[in-house]
Amino acid sequence: MGHQRVFSGQHQTARFGELVQATCEVGAGPEGRAAGASMKASEVFDACHGRYRSLHEWLEESTGKVRAVNLESPSSGYQWRPSRSRACEFVADFERIGRQALRRPQWKGRLKLFEIYFLHSMEYREAIKLVGVAEGTFDYWLQEVKRAVGRELSQCKLFPPSKYFQA
Repeated sequence: MGHQRVFSGQHQTARFGELVQATCEVGAGPEGRAAGASMKASEVFDACHGRYRSLHEWLEESTGKVRAVNLESPSSGYQWRPSRSRACEFVADFERIGRQALRRPQWKGRLKLFEIYFLHSMEYREAIKLVGVAEGTFDYWLQEVKRAVGRELSQCKLFPPSKYFQA
């Protein structure tokens, strides 16, 4: 039942979602969109949140740890990573911009959802309990958060992430 609600929320976003003027490099967008294609704010959010999560995990894993190497397993190959300071800036900017986009007093619950579900990567069912709303309300708020924060990320030049790291 939760999947149907999320799906219907995504369908609602597709019908009523706002387009933002965000451009992608060829192949750089979430679905490899062509250069100059308009994207929905929720798609902008998804692209930036994906980069946020990967950098956040990388920063946590690499803090003061020495990793063992298994010489018998094949290497995953080269993975580009920005400088540590620039990665920290992206993570901090994503968090700050998200909180700024949800700063309205009547959106305290949505801000709580953003922090619990998106920043702390809490499991879906547990996040619903912690936010303290019904599942349908949570799904609706989730889509509103993605749209509001996605618009702000686009305006603040955090999207596309590849251009953020070239600056």
